[in-house]
Amino acid sequence: MPSLTESKSARISTLCALYFAQGFPWGFMTTALVAYLAKHGLTVEDTGHLIAMAILPWTFKLIWAPLIDSFNFPAMGRRRPWIIFAEIMMAVTLIVMAMSSDIISNLTFLGWMFFLHNCFASLQDVCTDALAVDILHPDERGQINGYMWGSKIIGVGFGSSIVGTILVKTSLNIAVLFQTGLVLVVMIFPLFFRERAGEKLLPWLKGKSMLPDDFVTIRNPLTVIKDLLKGFSIKATFVGAIFLLVASIGDGINGAILPVLFMQDLGWEPDFYSQIVGGLGTMLEFIGALLGGFLADRVGRRKIIAIGYGGFAITAILFGIFSDYWEFNYFASTYLIISPFFRALGAVAIFSLFMKISWTKSAATMFTSYMAMSNMSSTTGSKLAGTINNYVSNDITFIVVGILAAIPLILLLGINANEHPFQESP
Repeated sequence: MPSLTESKSARISTLCALYFAQGFPWGFMTTALVAYLAKHGLTVEDTGHLIAMAILPWTFKLIWAPLIDSFNFPAMGRRRPWIIFAEIMMAVTLIVMAMSSDIISNLTFLGWMFFLHNCFASLQDVCTDALAVDILHPDERGQINGYMWGSKIIGVGFGSSIVGTILVKTSLNIAVLFQTGLVLVVMIFPLFFRERAGEKLLPWLKGKSMLPDDFVTIRNPLTVIKDLLKGFSIKATFVGAIFLLVASIGDGINGAILPVLFMQDLGWEPDFYSQIVGGLGTMLEFIGALLGGFLADRVGRRKIIAIGYGGFAITAILFGIFSDYWEFNYFASTYLIISPFFRALGAVAIFSLFMKISWTKSAATMFTSYMAMSNMSSTTGSKLAGTINNYVSNDITFIVVGILAAIPLILLLGINANEHPFQESP
């Protein structure tokens, strides 16, 4: 069987499968299950809390990245052992959730289960991103980032629509056990594809490290952090960090308010909402991801980010202005379908841009630190949603969402990917 470094198809299938595995529990937790609970009286504040508990572990990328860069078992590859461990623990947390009785009535326990599962999902994400930085060729990054993000979108849509329908028609236990089986199926990819030819497939099988002779199995984490700080000393990387810390606040507010608005104020049913978000919404979002990856390499990363996030901002503002039409399902559905398209278009270009400006010596740490900052931004928005909704009406809230998504785009002018002295030539 070819290794990941030898086969482009192996690289694509493995990276896409791992991103799919991140997607469907996320779609189930933050869309289907939250919508189900909102139909039974969950408030915007409660929704924001649950989503924030799911997002918060993704800020731990700041911890995971130095960890996986510092401790390795190179005989099995630099990233595979960490990925396999994370996948196993994702399955274990889902099994615990499935075996717990009456979890829906205990929001505190449910929030902590969201938190625990996403601790390992975020670890898997860091390892997958690091693997992508290690094995992708420079001319593949935009295209394959689009495939990866598209796979996650399909996973989110699958978790929202299919698993959400299973929840409504059966029970939480069955829905979660079904997801556990999917995680274990995805784990086949990192189990059977080596990173480099000649490495061990499993610890007890033949093979050896194929990394350079000067590769250090255990590296001082302080050295990794020192490299990281040096990387952020460049103007482009520093401005990029500020951009990510504020760019997704509006998106976080948007995600927290939508389930309550549609379930309680507009009277939608949770399975119908999940099917719109996970069906047509996912299809257009997937197209946005592929288009974003394609155009990022050809038109320019910053331009596509501006089009994607700017389009989302305009869509949110218009949705707020025309609130009188929310009662019409076709109009409300249009927002659920179109807004994810623009977010995906911009998100894939962000991945490609920030992968490009990450310092290659500690690329995993640098890139995943950026992604952690983006998740901090989303968490902040989720936590602010309840407070904002207490002071302004729903229509004004969406106008605020649009403004918060548009303003940070000014910072893109300060991110020059060609300024970074440690990257390969474009």
